[in-house]
Amino acid sequence: MDDIPDAPPAMKAFGLLEVIASMDHAPTLAELTEVADLPKPTLHRWLAMLENADLIHRLPDGRRYELAARATTLAFSILANSPGSMRRHQILQKVAADLGESCNFTVLQGYEVIYLDRVEAALPLRVAFQKGSHVPAHCSASGKLFLAMMSPAKRERLLRATGLKRYTPNTLTDLAALDEEFAKVKRQGYALDDEEFLSGLFCIAVPIFDLARGECVAALALQAPIVRLSRANADARLPALRSAAEALATTLT
Repeated sequence: MDDIPDAPPAMKAFGLLEVIASMDHAPTLAELTEVADLPKPTLHRWLAMLENADLIHRLPDGRRYELAARATTLAFSILANSPGSMRRHQILQKVAADLGESCNFTVLQGYEVIYLDRVEAALPLRVAFQKGSHVPAHCSASGKLFLAMMSPAKRERLLRATGLKRYTPNTLTDLAALDEEFAKVKRQGYALDDEEFLSGLFCIAVPIFDLARGECVAALALQAPIVRLSRANADARLPALRSAAEALATTLT
């Protein structure tokens, strides 16, 4: 990381922010020292710079660092307004038209899922969400997908922090039951929301992978009233959703 000696300190600190963002857990100072290959005094200085800018914060144990909300908000704003955003919207429009239901392009921010883009169904009897809407991770299809893809330790920490609020009789709030659900989601490669966030609403989500790193960075979700979409017919939508998710992945590079 110190291979560009003339780079301003802020740019070098930004490189450290990229290192933290790329790790699948909240790293300790010792881990960052090894991964970033920096002397401890330099690392302390750059971490302090990032903390003062509200881009990272320490976990309650005081030993581990993770991205702060300001950093993830900045990342999602960049993604939402990147050159690929128009192409992503066109892909969403096509899959929504092909399947006849509302579609969301979503990302995880902290404990919630954010709709970075959305195309509404033309059919009546629909649940109207807006671009920028936030929904809880533990009881939404996209959220369960993101949680299933992360390390067990990080997932448990996020779930305990949410309080696991029950929104409907179908909401899973038991950690053991949720772990079983996440194992199933990871095995099958898609997630369902069967009236778990809103009664009468069903959703199916598939992952969108970063092609360079092979990591799930976003999700494509199809959402409809239970009278039109359910466990009985959701599988039939998977080929179209997975094809669209592959196309969406190309817009992230």
